[in-house]
Amino acid sequence: MFTTVSLIALALGYKVFVDAGREKEGLKILGQVIGLFVMVAAVLSFVCGAAKCMSQAGCPLMSKYSCPMAGRADSSVDSGK
Repeated sequence: MFTTVSLIALALGYKVFVDAGREKEGLKILGQVIGLFVMVAAVLSFVCGAAKCMSQAGCPLMSKYSCPMAGRADSSVDSGK
C-alpha cells in the first residue's frame, strides 16, 4: 500500500514541478518548490516504509500499516516468548 501511495505522490510532485516551469517567474519558483517538497516527502515515505517492512523495527511515520512482504499486520504486542 505504501508503495502505491508513494509512487502516486512522486508522480504528482513531478507533474507539479514540470507544469510550474511553464508559468511566470514568481509562480514558477513557488510551484517548483512545492513539487520538490512533494517528491522528497514521497521518496522519504517510501524509504521509511520499506525499511520498516524489511527490518520490522518500526517507523513512526508508517506505524499504522502492515508489511505486505510479511503477510500479517505488524503488532506491537509482545507474544510472551
